[in-house]
Amino acid sequence: MDDYLIDRSALGEFIDELIKKKSLPVNTAEELTNFREEQIRALDDRIGMAIFGRLTEDQNREINELFDRNESNPDIFEDFFNRAGINVEEILKETMEDFAKEFLGGQNE
Repeated sequence: MDDYLIDRSALGEFIDELIKKKSLPVNTAEELTNFREEQIRALDDRIGMAIFGRLTEDQNREINELFDRNESNPDIFEDFFNRAGINVEEILKETMEDFAKEFLGGQNE
């Protein structure tokens, strides 16, 4: 099972909306499913890079310790990102908007 930074179903819904707006280079349902999964992974990877790429070496160490402890309390992560000065929601919004523009070829309607 793949790990996703953002809820996989939320990513899927976002990608589904983009797919509805664009002609795709697929001919079969299987190709569509594979294309959709590739786009979900690509968006999740991009979000991860946008968020975690802003961390310092010390912050990376600290968050890795949280992951190593299998921390699951969202408040702990929210506190971490607040202390790090990282607005996760804004980064998500910007990254998803950029992804949509690229996916749709510069048109976002």
